[in-house]
Amino acid sequence: MKAFEFIRHPNNRLDVVAGLIDGILNALALAAGRLVHTGGEGATLSLALRVSVAAGATTIFVFFVAHYAQLRLELVRHERELNFTEHGRLAATNLGRRVFLESLYKAILASVFSLAGALFPLMLCTFLPSPAWLGLAITIVALGGLGALLAKTFYGSPLIWGTGLFFGGIVLAFVGMKLDLVG
Repeated sequence: MKAFEFIRHPNNRLDVVAGLIDGILNALALAAGRLVHTGGEGATLSLALRVSVAAGATTIFVFFVAHYAQLRLELVRHERELNFTEHGRLAATNLGRRVFLESLYKAILASVFSLAGALFPLMLCTFLPSPAWLGLAITIVALGGLGALLAKTFYGSPLIWGTGLFFGGIVLAFVGMKLDLVG
């Protein structure tokens, strides 16, 4: 139960949700072409791991930069409120180290969920004894379900959010099929 509370905690929600969605969309964009084009081998364990690691690696970088920039901006704002004449004084203190570590923690959290979000659909496609596109369809439906669940957490419309993420998944899968990046 503690793990579920950790995931649901408001301070972690952005990183968990964005990581999952980013991972799923990365999987759709990178691997959809390989999954649906005839004559291909479809999803493999190697493909699932490669795409998942790529998703996690890009996510950790993007989220670290975004969180660190945002938190450093907060330090600058506090320096202005305190009328510091030199910029960067708060960043040189323990607060600066805490900002760095918090940014790193949040980036790792988002990266782990991005890796899981990319790994799940591709593993599903690997192990389903059916056409590869079925795993792709299940992934898009799951993305819509994630949107509906997300909407419930902030009292949004599950239908609108679910539909939005569902169609977003279709668009990314279509882009992935056309680009055929790993095909």
